[in-house]
Amino acid sequence: MAGPALFATSIEVAPCAVSFAEFQAIHQEQQRRRYPDEKREPRPATSDPWKVKVQRWAAIVATGAALGFWFRPRAWVSWVVLVTVSSVLGLAYQWWEYHRAYRQLPSQQQATGFTVEPPGVRITQGGSSRFFRWVEFYSIQQVPGWVLLYTSVEQCYYLNLALVQAPATAEQVLALLPKPGAAAE
Repeated sequence: MAGPALFATSIEVAPCAVSFAEFQAIHQEQQRRRYPDEKREPRPATSDPWKVKVQRWAAIVATGAALGFWFRPRAWVSWVVLVTVSSVLGLAYQWWEYHRAYRQLPSQQQATGFTVEPPGVRITQGGSSRFFRWVEFYSIQQVPGWVLLYTSVEQCYYLNLALVQAPATAEQVLALLPKPGAAAE
């Protein structure tokens, strides 16, 4: 494997803005990593089996309705309505929280371009440009298709690996990233 010394030229990444769907998928993947479930195989954030989830939800509601009808025949409809409304409100609240977090960081919604070099990365956004050495980042995380460059706990730049300009490749960009635990140069 080639080392960073072979990448003397800079690697351009086309400007793009992070969409709400991409933001949500990235942060769902981070949530899965934060709380791993050892019983399941890892899967992409966008591959949630909605059909199975709806079937489970319907089975729970049907079981509750049957038990409610068995013990209190007149109260089972109100129980089904309560569970349905609670489920819809829970899903709406989760969506609203993701949307609120997305709106709080307007820099994510601006097209951001990157020039990756061995000593660091130049970030171009809104007509201005700033160079960051790799050691200046609070954290650098890789999720499928993206590199998250945290300048602080609350500020993050999203580098889309699919937009690396030819002839360079995403692998070359990843090779330039500092290795976890590497000493600052």
